[in-house]
Amino acid sequence: MTGFAQGLLSALLRDTHLITPQLFLMVVATLMLWPGDLFFNRNEKHKWAPITLVILAVTAILVTKVPEGEGFSRMFRMDGLTRGFQLLCIVASAGTVLLSVKLLDSLKQQTVEYYALILFSLAGMLFLCGASDLISVYFSIELMAICIYILVAYLRDRATSVEAGMKYFLLGAFSSGILVYGISLIYGAAGGTTTNLADLNQALALTPASSNLLVYAGVLMVLVGMAFKVAAVPFHMWSPDAYEGAPTPITAFMATAPKAAALAAFLRVFGAGFHGVSSDWVLPLTYIAGASMILGNVAAVKQESMKRLLAYSSIAHVGYMLLGVLSGDPRAGAQAVWLYMLIYIVMNTGAFAVVIYLQGKGEGERIEDFKGLGRKHPVLAFAMMIFLLSLAGIPPLVGFFGKFYLFKLAIEQGFVTLTVIALLTSAVSAYYYLGVVNQMYFREPEGEAAPMGTASVFVVGLTCLLVLVGTAFGPWLLEWAGRIFWV
Repeated sequence: MTGFAQGLLSALLRDTHLITPQLFLMVVATLMLWPGDLFFNRNEKHKWAPITLVILAVTAILVTKVPEGEGFSRMFRMDGLTRGFQLLCIVASAGTVLLSVKLLDSLKQQTVEYYALILFSLAGMLFLCGASDLISVYFSIELMAICIYILVAYLRDRATSVEAGMKYFLLGAFSSGILVYGISLIYGAAGGTTTNLADLNQALALTPASSNLLVYAGVLMVLVGMAFKVAAVPFHMWSPDAYEGAPTPITAFMATAPKAAALAAFLRVFGAGFHGVSSDWVLPLTYIAGASMILGNVAAVKQESMKRLLAYSSIAHVGYMLLGVLSGDPRAGAQAVWLYMLIYIVMNTGAFAVVIYLQGKGEGERIEDFKGLGRKHPVLAFAMMIFLLSLAGIPPLVGFFGKFYLFKLAIEQGFVTLTVIALLTSAVSAYYYLGVVNQMYFREPEGEAAPMGTASVFVVGLTCLLVLVGTAFGPWLLEWAGRIFWV
């Protein structure tokens, strides 16, 4: 073995402990795909869901055990921000697995490949949360996204699912090309010496005036490529169709886990790598955040499909979370975004659990399908009302505190106009969320009540309880987030 190979191998072994959770996920997912049929026959495929949940629990434990540090030629960094957002991705993935049980059973689509793809995509998210180099950011995004393209088109016998997957794939490939081109421009502007975010922050601040246009173009292209991954306006065009056509658990997955990982990358890339050239991206990102709030909420008002309503709602919530990225205080911004994302994952997962329950009865696609739910299932309707009102940010529910901390931070950083837009569009969101509540409580029911599956009862009950507990401790949530992950 040559000296170079020995050095490379020793470096890999020295830094492997930083990515133990990712390696565990990829090895287990590969074993699930290859000899999976050796363990269970086709009639026992329902056992893969609880096995996947155990794998996710082990992954979460591994994440908490990984020590802080930097490795792989400074391409990956484990710190509080990484750990916090990795745990968010795992929690969102676990919720997706629980939501998948009832729906896939009813469709007779339980396969080991479904759960393996979730694990592979999660591995990409965990890499993305800690990526500290533009190259590792790109490859992590691709590992995450390619698996989701397949999951969106998972129901191959449904034209809408295949169409959604194809549209998402084509636009995703286009955005990845823009992202790579932007990275190449940044690399050139930095003198062709580094793509490490910490080094770029210094190198770009020292670039000569003749390279300013190159830096500006590169930063904007990176911004466009990453804005697509979180479905921010005007790079949201794939989101409503993909959300509507995908299996509903995958819709919930796309609305939560990938967004958490992408926002972690946003905080790292723009807070650390491009902080020295913030004048190049703050204004464009301000317009993107404002447009996402306005279009997401206004477009949701006219929706008749519940999944499309939640898709546009997700776009609006991304606009709110971008306020934390715009913060001049990376630490405070990361804490506020993390807390908001945690609350959003809980609320969104609970809402989609109710949608999946109705879909099991042949309903749930339209807002009208919630008609009379308050009489047929009072507890279920109450939980859905809690989720929707919390999503709207109505006090004293926990969703209010998530928005309060972000808006307060934005005002302190001087984004007064953007905060006013956020407040006004939050009022608009209350209108369409209350429209669903109106259907549940003030319309006559149609049909008979059907029993809920065990997984659905567990998800709805747990998420509703968490929202209520979070409501009780809302004033101390931000302090708790800082003490757990960033102190």
